[in-house]
Amino acid sequence: MPARRKKTTKKSGKAAGGPDDDPPTDSDETLSEIFWSHPLIKRGKFFFFPYILWTAYFYLRLKHPEYVSTATAGLINLRSAVGVGDPRQVLILASPSSATNQMAKELSSKFGLEIGKETSDSETYFVRDGTVSWFRGIRFLNTPDSDKVKSFIDICQEEQMNMGFHPNSYRIPVNSCSNKKIWDECWQKECMLTLVKEWSCATQNNPKPCEINFEHVIHQVRNPLRTIESLVFNFCEGEMQGEVASSFLVYASALFPHHNFYENSCIEAAGYFLVEYQTALIEARKRDEIKAFYRIEDSSACDVAKLAGFMNSETALYAPNQVRIAEKCGNSSSNARTVIEEKENSLKLGWKDLHGGMHGSMKKEGDKDLEKKVRVLFHEFGYNVTAELDEAPYVDPLSSEEL
Repeated sequence: MPARRKKTTKKSGKAAGGPDDDPPTDSDETLSEIFWSHPLIKRGKFFFFPYILWTAYFYLRLKHPEYVSTATAGLINLRSAVGVGDPRQVLILASPSSATNQMAKELSSKFGLEIGKETSDSETYFVRDGTVSWFRGIRFLNTPDSDKVKSFIDICQEEQMNMGFHPNSYRIPVNSCSNKKIWDECWQKECMLTLVKEWSCATQNNPKPCEINFEHVIHQVRNPLRTIESLVFNFCEGEMQGEVASSFLVYASALFPHHNFYENSCIEAAGYFLVEYQTALIEARKRDEIKAFYRIEDSSACDVAKLAGFMNSETALYAPNQVRIAEKCGNSSSNARTVIEEKENSLKLGWKDLHGGMHGSMKKEGDKDLEKKVRVLFHEFGYNVTAELDEAPYVDPLSSEEL
């Protein structure tokens, strides 16, 4: 018979041989092991560390480039930081729908300039050379103080996504508002503070200078009828017969409170806004607050750079810009010398479309008040009026009537 096996009893714990015999538990892991094995860290490191590097890149380039110079013993010298109080080369003003996006892209792509669209926060964005903007035209508005308070409240009451203005585009928020929220009470306060500092700050009667200084201010214009077409396309729901976007009405009424845009048809609201905006900048130019204007249809990036002072060694704030731009514009075959291509509108307007009684207008049929005002802009900017004649027999209202 086979030998009977001796019966044994399995013991656990220390009696069975001590803790080394037990399988390891979570409590045996070090703090480092727990941290690196966490699912958030395992997956998050592919996003977390690139974010840290990206943030560090902006921090060093825009806020403290001198750290890089010190760390490399002077082998790498980055461009100096530009703070809120430091001057920028140029502010280009243009009404909405006047090819502002195109101009910002042209100057950036052709010359490598740091130009922002509606942005001047040079500590967060690469806009150390300047800004292309429509809203900064408020610098040149001689709005009575009695009207400003209501205008400020109307603009800051709620964020209007499609108008291009947000206080975080000016500088790092004074009130430390969270960028996780598009608009809240903090941003309302920041908005009010921005408008108080910015509105009318460049006019001769203003005792305090603008918070952000631009060495050259120039005015970009586009054919007024083409501009009205784009405004109608962008801000009228249903185009010519449609309703005007509420955000447009809020801003137009805030900037020019003496005109009742709520009584206008879509085309009239767009047209009268353009007239008011361009007239304000024309008057600022005549007061020498704005240096010059240029027509987008017959200007190249080199033409604009020259007006902005980039090509003159005495007026260029950042010397490498002057050298690079002068070299490129000195080359007759450079694409920077080509007139900027204008985007065509799908909507076309003639003079009669501006008349009273047309496209939902409540004005007297045949009223030519808006047409006369738009034609004044044609004359001011040197556009060819006869190129816009309607097919029907046409009588020039300026030839027989007073403006």
